[in-house]
Amino acid sequence: MTRRPLFSCLSLLVLVAAGVACAPAAKASKAALPEIRTSDQNRVPRCVTPDRLMAFLKSRNQRPDPRFRDIARYYKQWGEAWRVRWDYAFFQMAIETNFLSYRQPNGKMGDVDPRQNNFAGIGTTGGGVPGDRYPDVKTGVLAQIQHLVAYSGERLANPVAPRTQLKQDDIIEASLRLNRSVRFSDLSRRWAVDPKYGSSIAWIAEQFRQQQCPNPNVGPPDEVAERPAKKPPALKIKPVEAVAQRPYEPVGEPTSAQGPGACLIQTATYGGRATVLIRHDTGRQTEFTALTVLDGFEGSMTDQYIQARAPGAKAIGSFHDQTAALAKARELCPPEAGAAPMQDASAR
Repeated sequence: MTRRPLFSCLSLLVLVAAGVACAPAAKASKAALPEIRTSDQNRVPRCVTPDRLMAFLKSRNQRPDPRFRDIARYYKQWGEAWRVRWDYAFFQMAIETNFLSYRQPNGKMGDVDPRQNNFAGIGTTGGGVPGDRYPDVKTGVLAQIQHLVAYSGERLANPVAPRTQLKQDDIIEASLRLNRSVRFSDLSRRWAVDPKYGSSIAWIAEQFRQQQCPNPNVGPPDEVAERPAKKPPALKIKPVEAVAQRPYEPVGEPTSAQGPGACLIQTATYGGRATVLIRHDTGRQTEFTALTVLDGFEGSMTDQYIQARAPGAKAIGSFHDQTAALAKARELCPPEAGAAPMQDASAR
């Protein structure tokens, strides 16, 4: 590739769009970058989770497009599948897209349109060339992960990115000439023309470590403690409606054996707007809970709720708000024809 990424901390510009100023190049370049591929000696730290990555991204871009809400989970999914350091792939994406804003430091849009789902400038060679396009966010993340696999020196049989298919032989040949494992620092002047490209990735990684990951050995159980609030928000639960004395016919495979029983729809909230719909088969009834959670902490707060309130329950969908989640719950648990929903006083 022969272009510069949208975000470069070594440009010594104040990046208004990202809301941060860059560190001096000499200081940023001191940080060591890991190998692209994971191993027993090169693992993603336990403290790195999709929720923390999204919280970090939102500290620079407070309103990313809602369709990017699961992007960090895709980095983990594909990174683990292809043995790629998915945390550094995420940091690379932050540089290439200016934290998913797709804006240059001067506020203008870059060559890549956000709808291309191209998160690493694959095929963007400068001069307005937009590069590759992928059908959805999940495929776009896979394309970047596979492109990194090629840079690590491994050939892919059928990569999803047209650019990878076209150029992987040349990429692999150059990587093999290193006669060692390829590191993210080796992407400078190769993935992008910027000679400080690797140092920019290192700077982003250090910002994440300071903000979200000061102790690399502290894993997901510490997740909720790192929310902005000093104390976990109180959980509020209220019934919405119940359908009594009707057999419940589960959609798909049931999570546990149960006979006919009532179906209950309720809401629960930790605050926020994003809503996760949870299904819990208790044996005597099936409960659908529309749980609202703080943005960026969908996974950890859902797990906390299930462990504390509904052991064995499963999250069956994520929604932009509670209304959409309740609509899905009523679809799965419709009232008997002619039966009026029973409203709890606390729901009025």
